Parts: sequence; C-alpha cells; structure tokens
Amino acid sequence: MKRFGLILAVSAVITLGLGGAALAAGYSGEHSHKQVALGFHSVEAPLGFRWWFPGRMVALDLGFGFTSEPAAIDLNESEKSFAIEAGAPIVAYSWNRAHALFRPGVLYQSEQIGFDADGVTPGVQFATENQTTLDVMLEGEAEVFLVDNVSVSAAHGFGLRRFDPGFGADSQTSFGTRGNNFTTIGFHLYMFK
Repeated sequence: MKRFGLILAVSAVITLGLGGAALAAGYSGEHSHKQVALGFHSVEAPLGFRWWFPGRMVALDLGFGFTSEPAAIDLNESEKSFAIEAGAPIVAYSWNRAHALFRPGVLYQSEQIGFDADGVTPGVQFATENQTTLDVMLEGEAEVFLVDNVSVSAAHGFGLRRFDPGFGADSQTSFGTRGNNFTTIGFHLYMFK
C-alpha cells in the first residue's frame, strides 16, 4: 500500500508539471532578464542557480547546502549535514516584471546524529547515524523582479515526504501542503546570458 501511495503522488507531480508546460505553450511575450542566475529556491539548499533553456519557458534549478556543527554529546566531534535540491520551473504566465510558474522539484537532505556507540565503556565512544529526508513536490511559484535581473520568489503547493530516522527504525511517508512566507523566500540574481 505504501508503494501505491508513492507511485500515485509521483504520477500526480509529473501530470501537473506537464499541465503547466501545456499552459505555457501559448505564451509569446519577451523576457528581459538574463538566462542564468545565482540564487536559491529553498533555504535548505542556498548555494544554487537557475538556468533558463532557449525560449525561456522551462528552467533548471539546482541548489546545495551543508553544515558542520559541534556534536552535542562531544564538543570535540562534529555532526555534518547536506541538502541537494533540483527543480524544473515552467512558465505558466509571464508579465513585464513577473512570472507565474509551475515547479516540480525534489529535495534530498541527510543529517548526522551523534550518539555514544558503547554506553558501557567509560567516556563517549562517538559515532554517527544518518537521518535522511526526501521531498517530492509540485508548487506554484511567483517570481517577481524588483529591478532588472534581480528577483524574489515564493511558492506554495503539495509535497510527498519520506523520512528515514536511521537507527534501524522504519521510514515514514507523509503527504501535505507546503508554502513559503516572507522569511523563507528565494531570490535570483541573473548575471549571465
């Protein structure tokens, strides 16, 4: 049953994404921004770019993020985490200084959790276990250009999440709505043709 839910959600994301491409097919306006931008869509993966393909109706978003922090149980050790995000913004409608986009995307996150591997031996026998999260999402995004080649964006939509807590525990799958507000908006600085 879990597999059926995953297949259904992924199918919905693909179908809705293709629907956005069909809506965008009739657009004949001009885009004044450059083709490649530095910036991000998700705060979890803030080092990224957006690259519009020729015709500027479909783009590729890629982002990366990482942390390394002292472990709570042993300050001489560190816990690391990383995130990788990819998306395909599709123009549904465009105005002079704004785009309405459909954006299917994927966000993968992995985080180390430190623990004492041997509670019997004196001192901390530091080890880590990875917790992972996979988000598959379909969002409507508004990208607004504040000035030429500088945009901010916010999105809302649906997402499927698979969380693996590590330590041999069962994975959990959930489905729901998602959204960004003014504290988690993305931005893009279009710098390259």
